[in-house]
Parts: sequence; C-alpha cells; structure tokens
Amino acid sequence: MDSISQIVLGASIAHVVLGEKLGRRALLVGAVVGTLPDLDVLVPYADAIESFTYHRSWSHSLFMLTLFSFPLAVLCKRLMPKAELPFCRWWLALWLVLVTHPLLDGFTVYGTQIWWPLSTPPTAWGSVFIIDPAYTLPLLVGVVMAWRRQWLRARPMVIAGLLISSTYLGWTLVAQHITRQKVSATLAHSAVEANHVLIAPFPFSVLWRVVVVADDRYFEGYSSLLDGDSEISMQSYSNGKQACSEWLDHWPVQRMDWFTHGAFALSVKDDVLVLSDLRMGVEDDYVFEFAVAERQAGAWQPIVTRQMPVEIDADRMKLLLARIVDPNVDLTPLTPSHAMAEGECVQQLD
Repeated sequence: MDSISQIVLGASIAHVVLGEKLGRRALLVGAVVGTLPDLDVLVPYADAIESFTYHRSWSHSLFMLTLFSFPLAVLCKRLMPKAELPFCRWWLALWLVLVTHPLLDGFTVYGTQIWWPLSTPPTAWGSVFIIDPAYTLPLLVGVVMAWRRQWLRARPMVIAGLLISSTYLGWTLVAQHITRQKVSATLAHSAVEANHVLIAPFPFSVLWRVVVVADDRYFEGYSSLLDGDSEISMQSYSNGKQACSEWLDHWPVQRMDWFTHGAFALSVKDDVLVLSDLRMGVEDDYVFEFAVAERQAGAWQPIVTRQMPVEIDADRMKLLLARIVDPNVDLTPLTPSHAMAEGECVQQLD
C-alpha cells in the first residue's frame, strides 16, 4: 500500500497499545516504525528487475520483522524510560506495527515476500488497489482526532478507524470472490486452459480487472459488481512467450516469471525486447515494463535491465469510471503492442 496508509496504520496500532503512557508520542513512534520496512528502496541493486523483485523481500519478511522487533523494543524502552512501559508492552506494540505492514501490502497485487527467506512465490491476494481512500480515510480520521484529543477520549475513535478499515479489507475479499465466480463461469464456457488467473481491483474495489494467463496468450476483461450475473467479455493477446522462447531462460525473465506467477508478456519495441508486468495497469498501459535486450549491430544482446518510461493514456483512464456503471464501455486499446502475429518476435530476434 501507499506510504500514507502504512503511516496511519502504524500510528493507530501504537496509539491503542502505548497511547495511555506516551500520548501523542505513540502516534509518532507508530508512524516512524510503520514506514521502516519500505526503507529497503534505498538499497542499490545491479539492475531494474533486481530492484523491482527484491523490494518487499527481506524487509517485509514476517520472520525478519519478528526478530527485529526485539532489539527495537529494547532501544525504545531505553530512549523513553520515563514512559514506565514494560518491555513486553513495547515489544507487542512494535511487533504489531511491523508485521501489519507486509500483511497490508499482501492485499495488493505487487507481491510481498512475507515468508522470505523461503523460496515460496510472493504473496499477492490482490483485493485492494495500491492507493484506496476507502481503506485509508477511517484510519486517518482516527489519527487526526487522536492528535487533537487526550488518549482516553481519542482511543475509541482510533479503534473505530481500525475496525472500519479492517472490515473494508474483508469486504474486498468477498467482492473478489464474487468476481472470481463470474470468471469461473466465463472460463467454463470457453476452451481456455488457464495457468493463472489474476483478479485485481481499481480503487473502492467495485470495478475489477481480470487477466487470464494461458501458455501462449493472455486474456483481459473487466467486471463491475454492478454488472449483475453477465459473463465477462475477454480480449485475447499474444504474450510473446512462444515466439520469444529463447529468452525464457534469461535470468531477468525467469525472475519475473516467478515474481508475477507467469503474468508477464514479451514484445519488441524499437529494437528493444520489453518485458511487461501484466498485473498493474491496463492493456497497453502498463506501469512496470523493462528493457531486457537490445538489437546491436544486427544481433540481439542481453543488457542491464532498465525500467521503461510510463506512458498512460489519460482518455482511456477516464473510461474506467464510466465502466463501473456501464458494461458497454469499450476499454480495448486501438493498437495493443502485445497483439503480435505468431512468430513475429522470433523473426525479429533472428
């Protein structure tokens, strides 16, 4: 989730557990500790895909954060001895603030490696958009009221904010399940053999984007909770994996295959082999695309991966609002870059 959500979540938890003794300082402690896991973005990596896929790994591990919570509790107790808080209470507050950070991130589609150093794929329940005011605002209101009032008067408001935001998270899982049932019904009437199904929301979790990953293709569609029981209209695109099969053993491609559960596509743009993360964005406006090889002197060569500039079609984004209530809104791109003819990538890579 976004940094503001993590700050107010950490501040709320710390206020409930420590606010009686620390007052406003509990909010500051929770806000600071709640952002610590994201400081891994300051660690330099060799290339863009390493940076992308090692983010939310060791710093978001439930194992590592649990271990880190003990010395952090010792430090806080020594820095604020006048609070007269027992060590166990310091530890409980800081542990809760730390571990709820990656758990909240796990509700997005990015991918959070909560079980690091185990080699299990990243957790990505994908029921909440990365920035969702419906989740953040109840917490923010509680934190603002806690800053302005004494602990005893503000505590019920902070607890209410936590309950409302947590209930919203639960509701998004229900909404995702409803959409998943519609996807299953749609696939049951088609000949598609899905390797992976991604169901990701837009803010407020009413409109959902569906991506069905098959061997050599993927299918994109949209479903609103206001659509009723109608099946989902899906558009088909080549994922370039068969045409560009010689690159599937390339480490950056293998890494993204693992990180995205296979939800990626390969395409050639201006003599650059581009790997697109199909999970975030819409066809063909993806947030994360990476250059993994280039044509140099007539031959293709691997390169140090770099992230491609983000190009978003603002007009198409506006259509998403209309799609919430109107299933006839067409979100299909006019010239999708991944709709390659069979063998096109092989011919370009020869």
